Amino acid sequence: MSKAKSVGIGVGVFVLIIVIIGILFYYSYTQIKVELNDASLHSIDWASFSWSTILSLGLNILTGNWLGAAFDLIDGVNVNLEFMLYNGGLLPVYIPDLSYDLKVNGVNVGKGYSDADMTINPGQSRQLNSLQNFQKNSLSPAVYSIISNGGKMEIRVSGTAHFSLFGINIPVPFESTKQISIYNEIRNRLNEEINENKQREAKTMQQSLQKETNSIISEHTDANTPDLNLNLQGTVLYDSTYKVGPGQYRYFTISLPDVCTIQGGFRASAGLGDNIVVYLMDESDFSLYQNGNQFRTYYSSGKIEYDTFKVTLNPGKYYIILSNSYSMLSTKNVQLQVSGFC
Repeated sequence: MSKAKSVGIGVGVFVLIIVIIGILFYYSYTQIKVELNDASLHSIDWASFSWSTILSLGLNILTGNWLGAAFDLIDGVNVNLEFMLYNGGLLPVYIPDLSYDLKVNGVNVGKGYSDADMTINPGQSRQLNSLQNFQKNSLSPAVYSIISNGGKMEIRVSGTAHFSLFGINIPVPFESTKQISIYNEIRNRLNEEINENKQREAKTMQQSLQKETNSIISEHTDANTPDLNLNLQGTVLYDSTYKVGPGQYRYFTISLPDVCTIQGGFRASAGLGDNIVVYLMDESDFSLYQNGNQFRTYYSSGKIEYDTFKVTLNPGKYYIILSNSYSMLSTKNVQLQVSGFC
């Protein structure tokens, strides 16, 4: 075989390989799909308001324009977005992130972003969950349509998924629409507050609220909270009673230089419901908590009056949170005792 013929065959094989790779590349690109598989209500961020505000809404009989009035009490709406990513091609692809525009009932309400950082093999589907927070100021243009539709929110996401194939960034556009309703969440939350307090006489309620108003200037108060007397080991970090207003939370920092054991307890009291929610979390999850995102804890009490805890932690910065965000009316007085030993 001549040298020229051998070179020609080699070039032909090379070209054929390039063509095959190109076909695989193109086919894999056309088989990548992104869609919003599901959307569900996660929670509603409530502003604090007074008992007189509830009564003025007439929520106990749920008549009139109560839904429109209730929106004045909402600071934000948190929605779980579930994306489904499918690779029907013949080559694995890597997706670093999703970016998209958001519309509610046809009204632009901002942009969203999800950090994916995943590889999808051929024929594989992967689920990506994202907690999207709709702040009150961004949601305001769509409020009228939400009220007009009885609390229904048609959420449309349209944007671009960035895939990487052979080190080449491939933008894949997508658009999906899902519908959720916040009607029941608003009604149930407000009725819960009403039902929790409707057995109390109006005079008793007024006296309790007046007592809290007179004492709000005090940073710490015993407020009829029995002394815990836990006799904790190690160095005392916190030992006092703290006031947590309705719809609010307070946090306390703990910096550990080494592996240490943190132990403590709490007891809550109030004129309207002796309960509080207490969390212990690290610095990264505290940032997620502050921004209304999903977070993890080393301790979570649930809504209770009293409990103790003991947790061994690695070196780092940690936060104890006293959360009264669920209450619309009641200020909680919380006795907190915390110590640590390493």
